Amino acid sequence: MKITLKNLHEATEQQVFDQVKEHLLTQREKSFEEDNDLCRYRVGKLKCAAGCLIGDDEYNEDAEYNSWNSLAREGIVPSAHSGLIEELQLVHDNESVDDWGDALKDVAFKWNLKF
Repeated sequence: MKITLKNLHEATEQQVFDQVKEHLLTQREKSFEEDNDLCRYRVGKLKCAAGCLIGDDEYNEDAEYNSWNSLAREGIVPSAHSGLIEELQLVHDNESVDDWGDALKDVAFKWNLKF
């Protein structure tokens, strides 16, 4: 199942983790706006950890520069799995691409998920 905002509430934490992990370790590049040194949900074809959970038909540029939790509080994205998604966002935003694998292993351990 490809997870999007429409079916996020049906997904397990393991499914969310697996989709984000696969996305990040395949893309191996930050969704990053060089002009202002900020990570974004989408930059061109690149997507951040949380951005890969937003379907093309669901994406709204107005969500940029807001954390997943703040978007969930405003009802823009579902609140399901917000804590996990926020941690996965931090891996994308704060870790170097070369360290993503180890950082994702740490998240998996913390959340009792399989890597």
